[in-house]
Amino acid sequence: MKNRSIRRLTHLKSTAATCRVLNLVKIAQLFGHEDEYRARPLFRNRFLNQAIILKHRLRGTEIDLFDSHRTVATKIILPIDRGDLNAGGQYVFIGQRNQTAALAQFLGESAADNLLDQRTLNVLDGLPSFDPFLLREQLRRNGLTPAQCYFTISPADTRRMMGYVQTELGGLSGLLSGDKERFQHSAASLAAKLMSNESTEDMAPLRLSMRMSKDEFAEGLFAWKGLLYYKWVLHEMEAQLPEVARELQTIQPFDSSSSEGKAQLNRSRRRLLTAVNQARLAAVKIIRIYDYAFAGLSTHSQPLLFRDFLVRAPDLFMELGECLGVLSHIISFWRFRFKSDIPPSISFAELSDIMLDFESGLGQPHSPSDVAQAIPRAKSDLAGLDFSHNPI
Repeated sequence: MKNRSIRRLTHLKSTAATCRVLNLVKIAQLFGHEDEYRARPLFRNRFLNQAIILKHRLRGTEIDLFDSHRTVATKIILPIDRGDLNAGGQYVFIGQRNQTAALAQFLGESAADNLLDQRTLNVLDGLPSFDPFLLREQLRRNGLTPAQCYFTISPADTRRMMGYVQTELGGLSGLLSGDKERFQHSAASLAAKLMSNESTEDMAPLRLSMRMSKDEFAEGLFAWKGLLYYKWVLHEMEAQLPEVARELQTIQPFDSSSSEGKAQLNRSRRRLLTAVNQARLAAVKIIRIYDYAFAGLSTHSQPLLFRDFLVRAPDLFMELGECLGVLSHIISFWRFRFKSDIPPSISFAELSDIMLDFESGLGQPHSPSDVAQAIPRAKSDLAGLDFSHNPI
């Protein structure tokens, strides 16, 4: 299928990934010259490996493409001209009824039937978002280990994160400077190491204190970086979410609608705001588990407690990725559509469509009992850690 009017496709030129978009065109441009990229591609097919893959809310005419009911699908877009995204692209949905035939139209029969690429597509389709930590963990669990460049945080986000991470690691400063034979780095240099993909050989004192092999330590650092990333994302969101929630609650379309239409829109607002708050609360409670485990290292001189947490931390990525991915989409899209210094103007039809898009991403609002169970479930996954003094 061809679509020469893919909405906002050109806006993806400057980024490799967002929570909803995996831009393999940009990744190829940035890392295509590296040996690891060529040796361990995400897809064996070179066209798929330079596609744009995104989470897409299905329109009414698209729902019939699937045998089972779904509201969100994973869309593969192959740009007609990778140097000019204005040219549009061909697209297919993962899991649509004629997926293999549709892929064969522009990949070739053998490429469309590639079982390894199909397994990768299935993993991507099952993810709630494409944040780098969630993406890497789920691929790994399915025996897929593409090059590290597919999981990098953008340079802009890395720069914005650095100050926050240094502050977060400040609790280690006394520990790191108090025993120079075991720890040789300040919180600032440790933050720089965590945020880079460089060798960790000179972090051996920290690794030894946690009694981890080099491979275990590398995986542990990735998990640590992931939890700091999620905590930073939540911190950024909580500064913006109240204002966005207020606008969602009060914005009014410029055109008229029936009384039933207005009532339906108000019900949608209430459902959406409830789901937004429950997703935020679930993420906050999971982050508190990290805070407790990190205190074992930074405050109580119990590096093994933190080690045990890091080993199990990827189990939390799915829930965190889902909660924060949809909240990030809501905030970023709302701010893209409505600039904070310009009075909002929107039709009833467009506002209803946006509300439906947001609701479908969040799914059904969590009940209070669901949220109350979020921490016990996570603690169960982290069996063996002592949470007896955890205040949450």
